[in-house]
Amino acid sequence: MRTITLNPKQQREVEILTRLAAGAVDSVTAAALLGVGARQVRRQLARFRQEGFAVVIHGNRGRSPANRTAAGVCERILALAGPGGRYHDLNICHLQELLEEEERVVIGRSTLDRLLKQAGVRQKAKRAGPVHRRRRLRRAAEGMLLQIDGSPFAWLEERGPEADLIGAIDDASGRILFLLFRPSEDQVGYLLLLRSIALSHGLPMSLYHDRHTILRSPKQPTLEEQLAGQSPMSQIQRVMAELGIESIPAYSPQAKGRLERLWGTLQDRLTKELRLADITTLEAANAFLPGFIARYNARFAKAPQDPQSAWVPLPADLDLPYYFAIRTTRKVRADHCISFAGRCYQLLPDPHTSSLVNQWITVHRVPEGDLYLYHGKRRIACQAFVAPPVAPPQPASAASPPVAPVVHQSTARQRAWLFGQT
Repeated sequence: MRTITLNPKQQREVEILTRLAAGAVDSVTAAALLGVGARQVRRQLARFRQEGFAVVIHGNRGRSPANRTAAGVCERILALAGPGGRYHDLNICHLQELLEEEERVVIGRSTLDRLLKQAGVRQKAKRAGPVHRRRRLRRAAEGMLLQIDGSPFAWLEERGPEADLIGAIDDASGRILFLLFRPSEDQVGYLLLLRSIALSHGLPMSLYHDRHTILRSPKQPTLEEQLAGQSPMSQIQRVMAELGIESIPAYSPQAKGRLERLWGTLQDRLTKELRLADITTLEAANAFLPGFIARYNARFAKAPQDPQSAWVPLPADLDLPYYFAIRTTRKVRADHCISFAGRCYQLLPDPHTSSLVNQWITVHRVPEGDLYLYHGKRRIACQAFVAPPVAPPQPASAASPPVAPVVHQSTARQRAWLFGQT
């Protein structure tokens, strides 16, 4: 039996051809997913039905290239261009010309360059210098663009644990809108950031952030997601999308320079003020932040060009736990229960729905840890089962008399009938 090894790209092609052969997708969709024409798809499908998985493997796999440079020629070139060789100090273009004219060795310039670099005879080219960047102007109005990030630092120095400071700054005014100390840069911190800003100011038009996996999913879309026109999203990325906030990823720290400069200022000023206040815990440090933010904004914030802000106010009836929460899906069992985080939750009767058995619901966990269950956008009442406390076993005492077993009334009547007792 022949063993065929497929790489991820080939496995994806096999899956698409399998679905095409089974009628799950049409030829037009398969052609778009494979990046070929409709006629080529028909050819591949015909070969796939005859040859199976081997159709996605290139025919030249395992063969030596026809234009491969002979081993003896490579050794000769390395001897001529290596240390002590006749052409040891020639550049690549000059070396290629003399090899062809003087040594009758014909070789391509890129092939020669790759050969010498792989052998260590020539050094790789130095990296290009820094790119010339232009200063980006501030946005005109507050709420148009917010820069968010987390900064790991010894904020409490040696007096307390290291922490991440999660913050947001308005691009138009340079005003700090949110700061929070967390043990690490996590989803809860960014959820609190989004919810706090939404409640105090409203929804911003866009958020500028780095490419952290908390803020932007690194996963590649599955075939089902491609067919549905969807792309993988992180939890925070989903919250931004559902609230209509544009997510703008930065490709370098310099791109969000205002926030990076803010971290430098805070690591100087805030660290020293925390030391002067003799703060040693994250709880006390978070309680210190509101006063510090007010003083900082009064000192450094600037008036925006447009006094009319771009904040979008939250609707009065917005269900906060539906949006500002970490979501997980669960399937309802036959007894209308679900399991989550090692606990069992009973779904209470709902007048709008007779049964949710075998249906998927979402568990929304807010930053405070409370759980809310939803079927679509409708909240479902539930009740958690609390296991009764288990009493520790008591050691048996030799002097204590044996305890008679408890006989229930029904058991006593049954025994009287069996043994003829009255």
